[in-house]
Amino acid sequence: MRCRQAQLTTSISSANKDQYQMNRNGLNVGDKVIAMWNQADVERQWGMLQYAESKREEGNEMRAAFNFYARQLSFADEYVLTAPKDKRKEMIRNDALPSITAVIASDLDRRDLYRNQFLTAIDDAVAEVAYQVRLKPEEVVDVTDVVNLVNEAHEACENWFSLIPSQDVEEAVAAVMLKDAK
Repeated sequence: MRCRQAQLTTSISSANKDQYQMNRNGLNVGDKVIAMWNQADVERQWGMLQYAESKREEGNEMRAAFNFYARQLSFADEYVLTAPKDKRKEMIRNDALPSITAVIASDLDRRDLYRNQFLTAIDDAVAEVAYQVRLKPEEVVDVTDVVNLVNEAHEACENWFSLIPSQDVEEAVAAVMLKDAK
């Protein structure tokens, strides 16, 4: 018996709904009903996540900026496997190549991880500065934690920006320069 893999979604689009429908082809009636319930649940959860994230964005412009960029991304129907040659051969032999959906989900998860690391470090740095400000004047102010937190934020931001292809950056800079020239 061949096991079918569920389609992960990064958004509920007509393409994803079509994919769900294709995934149900060949299933018996009971499995089709379960698959349709699963699809409905995924769409419900997606809506809840989108709503919760939009509320978090209202209070945090940096979160909103990171998320705006991520929402503008579009992904191709293929990817380049960058694993070492021996690992690639092993993955092909074992039919262990990741699906396009898994690659996209991994990319988006990585962006979210770096965004969250950045935002957490900034929040912690703000809290540490607020604590230092409340210290009594005769107490020694130690800025070591603040410096470390700002460095963590910088590293997370650098990691997030490293995921943007340099050609995209060059095109964006050129577009801004052209707009400024007008």
